[in-house]
Amino acid sequence: MSYETYKLLHVLGLVALFLGLGGILAGGRKSFLALHGLGLLIMLVAGFGMQAKGSLGFPGWMIAKLGVWVLIAVTPVASKRGVLPAGLAVLLMFALGGMAAWLALAKPF
Repeated sequence: MSYETYKLLHVLGLVALFLGLGGILAGGRKSFLALHGLGLLIMLVAGFGMQAKGSLGFPGWMIAKLGVWVLIAVTPVASKRGVLPAGLAVLLMFALGGMAAWLALAKPF
């Protein structure tokens, strides 16, 4: 697949991820949790596809973005278990999404 195809899949995974998260935090069904997980998986596979096509190696910004990915993955579980209030989870996801975008665009390190 081309770099552009991986990029499109990465963005589609992002849409699925945040649609799923919104449904989960709104008290939705398990299908939203599945959508969240599917979005995470698509983003991970497409992200590594872009890394391979671009011969990027593992720069610091990519390692940081993987850390952000892990935090995004556990936020719904923390919210559902009452560790993190839903309102705070929404703000955290907004900040984490912005941080991931900034890391990918600015490539600061």
